[in-house]
Amino acid sequence: MRTSIFFLFLILFSLLSCERIIYDVDNPINGLPTKVLMHRGCGDNTDFVANTISAAEYGLSIMDGIELDIQMSKDGTLWLDHDNEVHDCQGNVIGCFQELTDQQITDAAECDGVVRYHTLESVFQLMSAKYPDSYISLDIKGQYCQILSTPSVMRQMAESVKELVSKYKMEYKVLVESNSVAFLNIMAEQNVVGQCVVSLGDIDKGIADARATNARGISHKYEADPLDEGDISLIHSKGYGIIVWVINEPEDIVSVWKTNPDFIQTDNSDFKKYIPVEPY
Repeated sequence: MRTSIFFLFLILFSLLSCERIIYDVDNPINGLPTKVLMHRGCGDNTDFVANTISAAEYGLSIMDGIELDIQMSKDGTLWLDHDNEVHDCQGNVIGCFQELTDQQITDAAECDGVVRYHTLESVFQLMSAKYPDSYISLDIKGQYCQILSTPSVMRQMAESVKELVSKYKMEYKVLVESNSVAFLNIMAEQNVVGQCVVSLGDIDKGIADARATNARGISHKYEADPLDEGDISLIHSKGYGIIVWVINEPEDIVSVWKTNPDFIQTDNSDFKKYIPVEPY
């Protein structure tokens, strides 16, 4: 009798502890056919300056979309760049984006006829006019120059992204990547942008972080933990989407493509040459 009760308890416990497989109906990045995004706009193409409008147009012309790094000025404008600091033509730091006005950034932008700093809005204008079916992923950089104000600045960045998406009717075409809880909490209030938590560890931690931050997806560094098809299936079964970065080598392209992630970021302009052809 005790044995029967024990096994009945085990069955009930198993049923109660199993998670339901839930697909978010409002998740714009779960279950898409795999899309390829050019990292920093131009990838490893040295004909362009990374994170500029010309780099963005190049990436948009050859891939399914682009990834760009995002900063914010003192005026609340979103700018493209990987670093928190703005540099002059000699490489000296003028100040941080969050400490400088738009005019100060514009004044420092051009060197030898090349404009190095552009606004995110200029990219949205380009995409809405010429590439309306393309995707863009925004790597939202932490604003650390004034550390005490970082959470409020990150919330402001989230609101600015939402405003631009609405203004240029970019719904369901924009992803954001961040590990800022303040940023992700604001993005969780909407359902037309795919917000992804950045994961530099294993998949289990990525899933846990996505759940903790109400993210819709995981931005996963492939080098930190290579994935297999089972990992991607697990992520999708939990209702999340996934971006895998940065995939450049032909053997990695073949391997990752077969796992069916939602998005792959690459620096390799020849990425599509290495996509395995499915047999008929």
